[in-house]
Amino acid sequence: MDLEVYQKSETLSLRQKLIAPFCRLFFPDDPIKIVRAQGQYLFDEMERRYLDCITNVAHVGHCHPDVVKAGSLQMATLNINSRFLHDHIVQYAKKLSETLPEKLSNFYFVNSG
Repeated sequence: MDLEVYQKSETLSLRQKLIAPFCRLFFPDDPIKIVRAQGQYLFDEMERRYLDCITNVAHVGHCHPDVVKAGSLQMATLNINSRFLHDHIVQYAKKLSETLPEKLSNFYFVNSG
């Protein structure tokens, strides 16, 4: 999917116009425009590299090939929320529960932020 790439100022202007104001930016006085990520790093439009200590990817990093492959396979099969009955959520919970004490074997799955 090829999308138009905007200059940072245009992205900021469109965001201010189209995105609800309670969805706040980090560093609002001079926001960093992130264009890609790999491993533990984020990259801005000038290819400056930032160590990502914010976005909850410390366990595997951005774009980890195994995670990308697993996500692609899952989305090609089924991509629904947890309010529908499906084997994958209970298979994952069962596998996860085998690594934890019994007191910690009731799960509530959510996405980040």
